[in-house]
Amino acid sequence: MIKEIGRVVQKDAEFIWVETAIKSTCSTCAAKSNCGTSSVAEAFAGKSVINKVKNTLDANLEDQVEIGIPEDSLVQGAFWIYILPIVTALTACLATEYWLSQFVTVAEWLVILMTLAGGALGFVFANKKLASDDTEKYLPQLLNVLPQPIDITTL
Repeated sequence: MIKEIGRVVQKDAEFIWVETAIKSTCSTCAAKSNCGTSSVAEAFAGKSVINKVKNTLDANLEDQVEIGIPEDSLVQGAFWIYILPIVTALTACLATEYWLSQFVTVAEWLVILMTLAGGALGFVFANKKLASDDTEKYLPQLLNVLPQPIDITTL
């Protein structure tokens, strides 16, 4: 389970919206001055994300909560959204370049067009697959409502 701690910023009868901070470990990396990923991470530093979560533990506004997503759901979602379109694009490219070229003369523009069509087909298939799946498994889950810290200035 990939876990994150956040703060409830909105609540309705069934759902809460949890604000979590975008974190990066780039600041502790020795290679950050020579890394493009570090530059991207700095651009998003200090920003936050708001996640819609089913309120199964009766959390209230301003509560600090722990949310999580199962690793297998994250890996499956990443496969369908990222890997499948790349695989279908490469398959279409290689089929056009090496198989279709045995029967007809294949121009470079046709290979490019078929590669784009294969990638688009992969996205369409992934979209249909994810729409037919149980969407609950891809959503964050409320794991715990954390106790509020005691403010010693009010004692």
